[in-house]
Amino acid sequence: MSNIGKGEASFTASGKTYRLVMDLNAYAEAEEATDMDLDSLLKAVSPQIDPATGLVVKQPRIKHLGALLFGGLQAHHPDTSRAEANRLLGNEGAGEALAKAMQASMPKPDASAEGKVRAKPGTGTKPKKTGQRRG
Repeated sequence: MSNIGKGEASFTASGKTYRLVMDLNAYAEAEEATDMDLDSLLKAVSPQIDPATGLVVKQPRIKHLGALLFGGLQAHHPDTSRAEANRLLGNEGAGEALAKAMQASMPKPDASAEGKVRAKPGTGTKPKKTGQRRG
């Protein structure tokens, strides 16, 4: 996951503004707090949705979201404990700020990987001629 950048966002709780920084250090802190690798942690915080109904069938666990918030707070609020980060999740705007900072820190998909960029002429393999008789 070396393509992780830096995402920032803020929220206010009890009259205090908290600034989140989601970067490699924040994710490492969250990994340490949960004893999970980053891929597993990101899957754990993604709600599971029933494709047939579109309804959420499994919500993320608070301890996982709290660990990510804890990691994101460490750059500007290093005295914040994991318990405090969990409590802060209940404040309006905290979850949205976490999601915004995480999204901004993730690598952007390559446009060509989504089929939006055409291959340059002369790249790839040449088409084979079929059905021709050799003379």
